[in-house]
Amino acid sequence: MSNGNSETKIEENGTDPAKDEDASPSAAKWDIKSYSPTKKRILFVAMCIFHILTFVFFNLPYTYLPLYNEARKISTSWTGLILGAAAVGLTLACLFVAPIAINKFSTRIVLSCSSVGMGISIFLFSLMDLVKEEVAYTILSIIFRFASGVFGGVINVTIFAAYVAIYPEYVATVTSIGESVLNGAVAFGPFLGGVLYDASGFVAASLVPGVLIFLCALPAFYLPSLNSKKRRAAEEETSLKTLLDPWVLFPLWHLASAQILISYHMPLLSPYVDEAFDAGVVWSGAALLVSTAVICISSPLLGFLIDKFGPVKMLLASSVLLPPVYALIGPNPLLSFIPASRAQIIIALALLGLAVPMACISALPVMFQVYSSRNGGNLPIIIINQLVSFYCASYPIGIFIGTMVSGFVAPYASFAWSTGSLSLIYIAQSILCIAYCVNVMRQANAPAEKSADTYVMENRGADPGM
Repeated sequence: MSNGNSETKIEENGTDPAKDEDASPSAAKWDIKSYSPTKKRILFVAMCIFHILTFVFFNLPYTYLPLYNEARKISTSWTGLILGAAAVGLTLACLFVAPIAINKFSTRIVLSCSSVGMGISIFLFSLMDLVKEEVAYTILSIIFRFASGVFGGVINVTIFAAYVAIYPEYVATVTSIGESVLNGAVAFGPFLGGVLYDASGFVAASLVPGVLIFLCALPAFYLPSLNSKKRRAAEEETSLKTLLDPWVLFPLWHLASAQILISYHMPLLSPYVDEAFDAGVVWSGAALLVSTAVICISSPLLGFLIDKFGPVKMLLASSVLLPPVYALIGPNPLLSFIPASRAQIIIALALLGLAVPMACISALPVMFQVYSSRNGGNLPIIIINQLVSFYCASYPIGIFIGTMVSGFVAPYASFAWSTGSLSLIYIAQSILCIAYCVNVMRQANAPAEKSADTYVMENRGADPGM
């Protein structure tokens, strides 16, 4: 592909090719920018497959751990902390570890080492069934879940950075495809976890995934790398100052709040349906799978619409839809005309699976658009990578808040009142986001329309090849 414009921009931003270790001929075969359109498609599919293989096991414990801990007489509060520990690790990795790792080491090394680390941490978590002392079990479980979250966060940021680097001119589309495969893997986890736990118990539900993720390290070593590029200190200082502008980062909070909604009911669903409808853990896992199946199916279409018509409008639509949709989960006791049933849960989860990706997929292109408009039309690669890191971190932040709060609330409120109250609280977030979107469209309508084709300003010479 032609990369004349990209090279000029990179040199202007402070990279000395003579001193750049990634510019050597031996490294050329690993440079994504040198790939043909066909090879880029193959690489994109390979990254998607690796994403699936590593994250299909990430959410395994959501269905079986509440039941397992209940049998061990572990409180729901501790269960929420154990589940949320992975989200904390993932968040910290996205914010601090992953940006350093992908700049210091090649992509294949980062993915291989992270797969080994994640596999070992999940394998060690499977051994917790052998720990009979409650305090030791709880502390070690939190540590191992935290470790798996750290390695998972590094993998997630690295792969999403690869998606954007492969197709910089289709940010929303490739991000939505990445979200589809990631959400499909994450949502299939609770279902698979329920099946494994129901069939073979706690050890098998964690041991098998740990071994498989460990084995993913070998093919990961043969994935191509992203070339890291150096930047002048002055440019980084100026760029990062603008990067921390709340106006740029607001979409991240909306994304995180959407994740609070979709994760809040996960630990609560299995005990609720078991008591209310005599439905087992496999049914609750399948119900959660419906929500993510809708996310996987709708996300690519939403990404295409965002790239075509602009991301701010989609962010606005998500703000309007999320509160009423989440009110149907319980359903909210104020909606007395809607009876609670298995069908009602399935329909509500399906609608939630449509509304949540509208908030999530639009966040990254909105940030690109707003940053570019407030920074003279420039969007350096260093900022792209950092925004991708923030984007990936927002998911576990929301998941951690959702699972932790639900664990503390569970003993004091019914499923209907708990989820219904959250839907009412979320109205305040929706009003705030609507005001934000209206202001963005009012103040920068013309740049917003243009930026749909120019998210990545430094890659204008890229061959779309898609």
